[in-house]
Amino acid sequence: MNPIHSYNPYRKPVMAFSLAMLLVLLTGCNLPGQPVVTATPLPSPTPLPPLDTATPLPPTLTPILTVSPTAEATATLSIVNIVFSPGTTTVEEDGTIQPNQIQTYTVSAGQNQPMLLALNSTYGDVTLGVSEPDGNKLLDPDKKWMYWEWILPKTELYTIQVIGRADAEPYALSVEVAQIVSFPTGASSVTLSGSAPNGSVVAYALACKANQVMTASLNVPNTVAYFDVLGIASGTLLSPTDQATKWSGTLPSSQDYIIEVIPVGGQVNYTLTVSVK
Repeated sequence: MNPIHSYNPYRKPVMAFSLAMLLVLLTGCNLPGQPVVTATPLPSPTPLPPLDTATPLPPTLTPILTVSPTAEATATLSIVNIVFSPGTTTVEEDGTIQPNQIQTYTVSAGQNQPMLLALNSTYGDVTLGVSEPDGNKLLDPDKKWMYWEWILPKTELYTIQVIGRADAEPYALSVEVAQIVSFPTGASSVTLSGSAPNGSVVAYALACKANQVMTASLNVPNTVAYFDVLGIASGTLLSPTDQATKWSGTLPSSQDYIIEVIPVGGQVNYTLTVSVK
């Protein structure tokens, strides 16, 4: 029978050797003279830049339209008030009108007075308009007239427009408001004394009937002054080109007749005798 614990001479050396080997293994990872390998951590991955966000397209722009004034819209000009000098019946106004511009004049006149307007311009296309204070048009500008005559309906302030067209051009406007002449009671003739300052035309108006005979005479030679005769509705009976100082004629219709005394120049003093039978 073998004893449970028998003597083994190699037991201790083997155990000692085993312990020595274990110690070597345990310390072998850090032996002197051996490099210490330190594990370098991998760098963290650089994050990729975010994807570009698509820039939204701008909304469709609606163009802003600036409406320019039409040619009808004109520059505002100051209003010129026409005033007759004592003893005169005619005023001359002149100037230069720009394209599509309107120059406005005002004139005070009485009921039943004849008004005669004559407008001349370089190219002959500047025209007239006439209205009452309430806007009623006596001469519509759309007619594009350059000459106009009328018996005024009321005593009031009338507006005269000088209307430019395509070009800038000089113009001359003659405004005539005739003096009303009445015969003395029971008389068929009248003598008028007057003075034409600075060569200004002086106009007289007489209401006459058809088929009456008018006779007129001026007391100065035609080198100083002369006259013409016209019907407000029928037109010229005696032309100024005749340079007459005496005239007689049968009146064609019942209307107002105008006699214009036309001085040749300078200050003219005269008497005009008119009879109607």
